[in-house]
Amino acid sequence: LQTDFGLQVTYDEDKVIMVAVPSSYFGATCGLCGNFNEDTEDEAMVPNGGHRAPDETRLGDSWKVGDVPGCSAGCGDECPVCDTARVQAYRGDRYCGVIARAGGPFRKCHRVIHPEPFLQDCAFDACHYRGHRDTVHGVDVETWRTAEFCSLSCPPHSHYELCGSPCQPTCRTPSIPAACTDSPCSEGCFCDPGYVLSGSDCVPHSECGCEYGGRYYQRDTEFYPSCRERCRCGTNGAVTCQEAFCGAHEECRMEDGVLGCHPTGYGRLVVSGDPHYVTFDGRTFNIPGSCTYVLARLCEPAPRLVNFTVLVEHEAGSPSDPVIMKRVMVSIHGYTITMEREQRWEVNSERYTLPLVTEDNKLRIGQEGNNIVLHTSAGVRVLYNAATFLLITVPDVYRGRLCGLGGDYDGDPTDDFRLPTGALAGTTQEFVTFWKVPQKDGACSDGCDDGVCSECDVSDAASYSRNGSCGIIRDAEGPFQECHPRVSPVEYFTHCVHDVCVARGDRGALCHALQAYTAACQAAGAAVKPWRTKEFC
Repeated sequence: LQTDFGLQVTYDEDKVIMVAVPSSYFGATCGLCGNFNEDTEDEAMVPNGGHRAPDETRLGDSWKVGDVPGCSAGCGDECPVCDTARVQAYRGDRYCGVIARAGGPFRKCHRVIHPEPFLQDCAFDACHYRGHRDTVHGVDVETWRTAEFCSLSCPPHSHYELCGSPCQPTCRTPSIPAACTDSPCSEGCFCDPGYVLSGSDCVPHSECGCEYGGRYYQRDTEFYPSCRERCRCGTNGAVTCQEAFCGAHEECRMEDGVLGCHPTGYGRLVVSGDPHYVTFDGRTFNIPGSCTYVLARLCEPAPRLVNFTVLVEHEAGSPSDPVIMKRVMVSIHGYTITMEREQRWEVNSERYTLPLVTEDNKLRIGQEGNNIVLHTSAGVRVLYNAATFLLITVPDVYRGRLCGLGGDYDGDPTDDFRLPTGALAGTTQEFVTFWKVPQKDGACSDGCDDGVCSECDVSDAASYSRNGSCGIIRDAEGPFQECHPRVSPVEYFTHCVHDVCVARGDRGALCHALQAYTAACQAAGAAVKPWRTKEFC
C-alpha cells in the first residue's frame, strides 16, 4: 500500500509486516514501532503515560486495539523456553548465520541495516519454530535460497525472483506507471512472460476479466452492481446482466464488503462437555457412547446448495472422566478437513500449521484465541476449541434440508429425532444408534459400561449449583449477564452441573464448562466480562 504522503505498508499475509514513513514524521509517531526519534532508549513507551512499559506483555497490552474472542495477553506458564544456549545453536550457518556472514549474500545490506537484531530474531524464532523467513528491502541482495534451503514454491504461471519489481502488470493496468519504477525491488513470486495479474492469479491477456462501474472483476465471477441486478463477467471482458431475485431465506445486503444475496440468518449446532448436544432447532440430549457419528449433512439437495458432511468421534474416558470429543471431520468443496484434539489440522490427509487458505479460496482455516475456526465459501462455519466445545453454524438456505444428530433445522425441535425413513425415533438411543458410522474394527461403545451411566447425587448437584461453581453461568449479576438474552444459560448450567458432578467436583470440568459457554456467547456476538483469575481456571 502506497499513499501520496509517503506512507508505505508491506504485508506478506504470513510473517512479515513492514511500515515505512518519510522523515517528515520524525519524532511524531507512537505505537509498538516507537517514536522515530533515533533514540533507541525510549522505544517501549505506553500511550498517554510517557513512561516505559516494564515488559513486552504489558507493552503489547497497552497498545491493544480491542478484544478478540479468546485473545489472551501473554502465554502465562506455557511460554516456550529457549534459553541463550539453545538460541546460540541457531546463529550458525545451517540456520540464521547467513544473515550476518561477512562474505554472505546480504553483505551489501549490512552497512544500511545492521544485521544483529535480525540475526537475533531469526535465531529466537528458529529455536521455537524450526525456521523463519526474513525480508530485506532497498539493497542488492545476492541469491541465498536453494532447492534444499528455504525454497519458495510459486502458484501456477509464476516464478521466483530475488529482486522483482513491486509494480507488476495487471489486467487493469497492463503497462507499469513511470512513478513505480523508482520503488525498491522485492523478493517473491512474479508472473511469467505473457501473463498478467488478475486479482492474485497470473493469467494470459486473453483470460482477463471485466471492468464494470469503475471496478475490476475476474473472469467467470458473478457480482451484484445493485440489489436489482446480477451480472457475470464472461470472455473478452463481456459483462451480461439480468434482473436479480434472492432465494428463500436470503436477502440482498452488503456483507464483508460484498453486495449480494446473503442468508437472512444462521442456525447453530453445539456440542459441549460430556457430549451434550443442542440441535439447530434447540433440542437437547446427551451421548455417552464412544463411537463416530454423523453430526450434520445435506439430505435434501437443491440448486446452488453446497453438499457437506460433518462427523464427530468420541473418546471414552475413565469412569470418573467424561466422554470427550476426540476428532471432528468436515467434508466440503471437495476437501476433507480433520481436526483432532491437541493436534495440527489436516486437509486431505496432509498436516498444516495455521493459518491456511486453499488455492481456490473456498476454505479459510485459522486460530482465533483458544478456538480453531474453519470458514467456507458456502457459509458453513466450524469452531472447535480442540477439546470440549464445537459450534457448527449454517446459513438459513439450509433450513429443512439437513439431517444427522443436529436435526433437520426446520424450526421445530419436536421432529429432530426423525430418521431418513421418515419415522421418528422412539428413544434417544435409537436415534443416536442410527447415525453411528460403522467402524473398521467395530471397537466402540454405545454407552456406559453395563448400561449404568454416572449419576449425580442430588445433594452434590446442589453444591455445584452455587455461584462459586456452575451458578456463575446463570448469575444475573455475573460475568455472563449480557449474554443471557442471546444464548440461554439454562442448558449450559445444567450441563455444567452434570459434568462437574460426574467428575466429583474436578475444577478442570468446571473450567471447561465455563469456557464452552464463553465460546457460545462470543460466537453469538455477546460481551463476556473477565471470569478467569490466576487462582481460578
